[in-house]
Amino acid sequence: MKSIVCFFFLAFSLSALPAGLWAQENMIVNMAQVDGIDLSPDNIFNFQIMWGRSMSTPALIKGTIKFKGSDMNISYEFKYTLQPGLNLISANTVSPQFRFSSIALKELFEQYKRLPEGIYEYCVSVQPDSRTGETAVSVFSECVYHKAQDVFLINLLDPEDNARIYEYNPMLSWTANFPFLSALSYKISIAAMKKGQNAVTAITRNNPIYEEKNLMQMNLVYPVFAKPLEKDQYYAWTVKAYYKGLLLGGAETWKFKIVEDSMLVAISKDPSYVDIKRESGRYSLYAPGILKLKYQLDDLRTDSLSLVLYDSKQKVVKLKTTTLQAVNGDNRFIIDFKEEQPLKHMKSYLLLIRSQGGQEYKVLFKYVNPELIK
Repeated sequence: MKSIVCFFFLAFSLSALPAGLWAQENMIVNMAQVDGIDLSPDNIFNFQIMWGRSMSTPALIKGTIKFKGSDMNISYEFKYTLQPGLNLISANTVSPQFRFSSIALKELFEQYKRLPEGIYEYCVSVQPDSRTGETAVSVFSECVYHKAQDVFLINLLDPEDNARIYEYNPMLSWTANFPFLSALSYKISIAAMKKGQNAVTAITRNNPIYEEKNLMQMNLVYPVFAKPLEKDQYYAWTVKAYYKGLLLGGAETWKFKIVEDSMLVAISKDPSYVDIKRESGRYSLYAPGILKLKYQLDDLRTDSLSLVLYDSKQKVVKLKTTTLQAVNGDNRFIIDFKEEQPLKHMKSYLLLIRSQGGQEYKVLFKYVNPELIK
């Protein structure tokens, strides 16, 4: 119904033109359906051509996508027979020949149906064949502009926005929901914020204190060789995703601040052993890099204890040591969390211990980065 209305509107507009102007303006390219959307192989040909001549005419149709401030471009061309009136173009009705400025751009567009982030101009030109016997016509072109950007395909995780953290070498992590994650690399940027600046301004205008490209993992521990982070200073950070050097998008910009925790002064680097049979969680228990466990076995010669560690969101944290072997008498164990999956400073964890006979014991503790204890 929409196409029929559009046909009558365009036909009426063309019929209202003066005869001399009609001879020159006998074609209209309508690109409304591709205006304001992200182009893909499925929709790039969703434009319409109003042909004002009275007979079918062969034509050469060309399209170009050019990115602002870059040499990236895509072009195509195909032959098409224009019919009098409204011609509806679609991917199912044409056989184009594409050209790409790089193999990476070709793969990104054809395999993953995406374009890199940026501002681009999409132009379509139509050149009717002048050998049809009718009065020759000029090449007609029409263009639309679009900004390809999606900040929701990559998201920062930790430190949270406006977080106050104690580590001077924090773990920074993020996530992405692209369908081709294994082919992506990342760039992280961290900048110190100046007085009166917001996070976006700081990351845009200030020189980064640390920046690293071509990261394949979605986390990074702030390196010891980088410029040291300072107490009471706000830092802005963000991450961008790339496909073979082509920018796909960036996350929002978050900020965090380094603070000092006076509580750490009272925490010993060498904690006492915790009797798992008597542990009730009624007092604060800290694990300064390690957790010492005591297990008294009196009625059996041996026992096997299985370990499962949960974070505050009840997600399982991978442990290097998952079983402990106990013998008759007083058993002492030390679990070194520094060798495990990185735990978060001053975050709560639950260690579930299950004996061979089915008894369960729970040890609730807060992990402490031992490097922060004075």
